[in-house]
Amino acid sequence: MVAHATTGSDGTFALHGLSPGTDYRLALPASDFAQPYAGLSWLGPDLVTPSIIVAYLWIWAGFAMVLIAAGLSGIPRELQEAAKVDGASDLQIFRKITIPLLAPVLLVVLVTLAINVLKIFDLVYIIAPGSTLSTANVLAVQMWSVSFGGAQNQGLGSAIGVFLYLLVLPAMYVNIRRIRRERRES
Repeated sequence: MVAHATTGSDGTFALHGLSPGTDYRLALPASDFAQPYAGLSWLGPDLVTPSIIVAYLWIWAGFAMVLIAAGLSGIPRELQEAAKVDGASDLQIFRKITIPLLAPVLLVVLVTLAINVLKIFDLVYIIAPGSTLSTANVLAVQMWSVSFGGAQNQGLGSAIGVFLYLLVLPAMYVNIRRIRRERRES
């Protein structure tokens, strides 16, 4: 080794003190070309999907609980007390009174969560390491990967987007019908 240099902030370097006219060979350490640390890949193909499901449930459980709690507070206590006086068990009260009266709220929660499951992108893309991304793939991630993630096939990405829209459309239709029916009743 005849000279040593450190790279500047702009990526340039200079070797000083070398005699002109002599052939020199520049050698860079192999560590300069090693892949950067990509994190610990503890989520293998067996754990990535359950991890995403747990994270999704953790995120949306609060939303569902708030709506269901609001629905439960709207159920008249007199109906449950009357059923109890008539000799109904707790399970019968739950099945015959609570669930039917809570059905509109449960439908809203179900439709909202179904729409969110179909368009889930962020959890899958962030949680799944690169090596297991194909194992945990969903339509939204596939649409992004095909369009922008290397394949650069915007036509196929658009087709997947339209298909995803068609999958969400029935859930939107159910929600719109429910809202219109509630407006007519009030």
